[in-house]
Amino acid sequence: MDNNQPPKWALRFLRWYCREEYLDEIEGDMMELFHVRATASIRSARLFFIWNVIRTFRWINLKKTQINNWTMNLFKNYTKIYFRRFRKETAHYLVNILGLGLGFAILFFILMFVYDEQSIDQYHSNIDRVYRLVEKSQEEDGTHDYLSTSNAVAAALKADFPAVQETAHMTYLGSQVLQKEDNRIADRDWVMVSKGIFDILDFPIISGNPKKEFEGPAGIVLEKNMAKALFGHSDVVGEVLDGSRFGPVEVLAVMNEMPSNSSYRFKEIYVLNIDQLNEGFQDFLKSWDTRFMQTWVLLNEGATPDDIYAEKSEFLEKYYDEEIRKEHDFYLHPFSDFHLGSSHIENGGPGPLLAIPYSDRQFVSMILLMGFLVIFVAALNYVNLSSVQALKRTLEASMRKINGANSRQLVGQLFFETLFTILISFLISILLVVILFPYFLQITDKSMELVSFLNADFLLTQAAVLLFIWVASALLPALYYSKLKRSLLILKNAFSGKGDTLRKVLVGIQYALSLFLIIGSIVIYRQLNFVQSKDLGFDKENLIVMDINSGTTRRSFKGIIDDIKKNPDVINATTSSRVPGEWKNIPQVFIGEKLTESNLEASFYGIEKNWLDTYQIELIQGQNFTGVDETDSLYVLVNERAVEMLGFDDPIGKNIWVIGGNAGDSARLKISGVVENFHFESLYETIAPVVLGNWNNHVMGIDYFTIRYSQNPRETVSHIEEVNDKFDPETPAEINFLDQQWNRFYKAEVSRATIVLIAAIVSIIISAFGLFGLINFTLERKTKEIGIRKVMGASVPNILNLVLKDYLILMLIALVIAAPLSWWLFEDWLSDFAYRINLSIDLFIIAFVTVLAISCITVLSRIFKIAKSNPVQSIRYE
Repeated sequence: MDNNQPPKWALRFLRWYCREEYLDEIEGDMMELFHVRATASIRSARLFFIWNVIRTFRWINLKKTQINNWTMNLFKNYTKIYFRRFRKETAHYLVNILGLGLGFAILFFILMFVYDEQSIDQYHSNIDRVYRLVEKSQEEDGTHDYLSTSNAVAAALKADFPAVQETAHMTYLGSQVLQKEDNRIADRDWVMVSKGIFDILDFPIISGNPKKEFEGPAGIVLEKNMAKALFGHSDVVGEVLDGSRFGPVEVLAVMNEMPSNSSYRFKEIYVLNIDQLNEGFQDFLKSWDTRFMQTWVLLNEGATPDDIYAEKSEFLEKYYDEEIRKEHDFYLHPFSDFHLGSSHIENGGPGPLLAIPYSDRQFVSMILLMGFLVIFVAALNYVNLSSVQALKRTLEASMRKINGANSRQLVGQLFFETLFTILISFLISILLVVILFPYFLQITDKSMELVSFLNADFLLTQAAVLLFIWVASALLPALYYSKLKRSLLILKNAFSGKGDTLRKVLVGIQYALSLFLIIGSIVIYRQLNFVQSKDLGFDKENLIVMDINSGTTRRSFKGIIDDIKKNPDVINATTSSRVPGEWKNIPQVFIGEKLTESNLEASFYGIEKNWLDTYQIELIQGQNFTGVDETDSLYVLVNERAVEMLGFDDPIGKNIWVIGGNAGDSARLKISGVVENFHFESLYETIAPVVLGNWNNHVMGIDYFTIRYSQNPRETVSHIEEVNDKFDPETPAEINFLDQQWNRFYKAEVSRATIVLIAAIVSIIISAFGLFGLINFTLERKTKEIGIRKVMGASVPNILNLVLKDYLILMLIALVIAAPLSWWLFEDWLSDFAYRINLSIDLFIIAFVTVLAISCITVLSRIFKIAKSNPVQSIRYE
């Protein structure tokens, strides 16, 4: 470069963009300024020259750009040809467009589902440093991961580990009633926390300070709508709520609704003032051998869980006695894995209710894979049909070559037409997404907005999918076009047999994927039908459950039961500490003939004498409670599983120890009866030992009423509410139908089954579209052969066999591939259920027959039309 000249690239850039009429003047002024500045500093002169070139890059100085007329005419010609062929072969283009449109729509719905699943709780600013402490307990039946931890561990972690910035407690105690003057509201969406939680998690506080100092055992943070419902307005910071879990409490802060993608959506948050709690509760919170609190941990920036684990052994030895240490080992579970990575963790104690149930990363990955499988089927379908279409256009392509077109132009036309088809399909898929979005939300139980479709990552994925399918779909036909020779002009079907093997492979893959999805749909449907219709050992239908939320109701339970029974629609009514299908934790006790460490762990229910009749649980041995409380409190009933595990041949009259959760909370009771095994948890779990004590037991008091009704559920509920108001006018009745509570166990599986079923149906439809197009192509190729065969005496079945034989073989090959893969995957899924269906051969037969029937129905009308046509016309076809 000449040292006295400006940078050449900058000068060339100026001359490239600057309009001719301005260039001489602008360039001259810049060169003059350059030489003046160069006398002082050549480096400075060059920098200023570059700056002037950039500064002059303005709209007014830019050259007028004109699109080459030849290019415009070319694209116009391509567009005309596209729509001309569209009119001529409407069926072919509609099959392509609708197949791709359906595939895109399913993929986009699944992508929205996956993005939403991955976004849950991710809005917290410190999420990468937030962990929940999980206790890993070594017990006789194996290792258990418990979310509830020792009460005292949070404070010790913060004090002993420099890597810990903050810790906090979180716990929950069931339903509560809030009161302000005459306004009373029963609610379960609440939690008790220590102040540190507000430094760990992000809450949408709009006024007040949840960490302020206050008097009393607790203060409260109210969600804005709850504040309005109680006080009549939301500006309530500093006011006092008359009634709550802790009596009168001060409102410390008000918050907006928690985000819809939050696992917890609290309406009330109690902030504990631990120093002012009663002495007994303070001692309880200082206990190390408990599981009452969830412990949340915020690590310092740059710290990792390994910093904790390095000194964990010393920590455990310092705070836990040797005999309980193995039950309180722990690890840090990242909050970023809260939604998708918590299915292996048990509560082990009280915990706040989840607004969004835990999901599973494996399932989300499976659903994502399914979405790509569907679009893959659609893409294969399009590639197949496009290659067929390219072969049918050899005459047109040869004419273009003779008239001067080169292979690059032929390929360009093909890419242009493919892009046109894909864009139309994309627009159709967008329309389907908009129309079907409300149904999608209903199926998936989501609360997302349609605007999430415009998420930046989502748009990038859409663009990548469109680009990939565009290139992949056009590539195979382009390879045929690139091999065309001008001499092929006179040969109408020169390429008609090319690529048959590849097309058959692609059709076989489509069949295999469709069979896999159909088998999956049948397996999931059968298993869900099995768990929802299986005999549970009791009748869950026509049962109403009302929570006991006050001491007044608890003390008056006998009068309440008597009054409820006065309704003619009520068959029976009873009370108990827990109910089957429990949405709270079921108390665990240890039972055995002696007080030893090897006593059997069992679930415990405190019941009233009518409980067995109300639930229609069969007493198979001994006798039920009599209703004489003083006598009944000395007896228990057990289930068959408990008898089996205790090893009793004749359990009636046997004395066993029933040891509760608190130290010293034990009693020696006599077995008066044995009940049939019944399921009190979902069918993911095996039936465990159960002890049924009288309602006035030493383990847990009554907490529910259960009412069996014959008809008129709405009127029955109204009657129950009236009885409740009579005995406890200050506590609103909290009522549920038991069958609905049981269904929540399988709500996620129902959504999954529906998603799989829809994906399977769409993949079959797309495959049927493809088969229709390929059969059309096959018939066109064999038109003359079919005519000759008919002249020689061939029947319609002979013609059907000629056309469909190859596709039937492909289906059988696809079944051989799909069957073992499906067996392996769904056998693994079924293993999560303690009670499950068995995979049988009829699954694969049904799937095969379904695909065969849909395929045949799709093409039979077309084949019959050709088979019954005049053979003379068929012979004259060419």
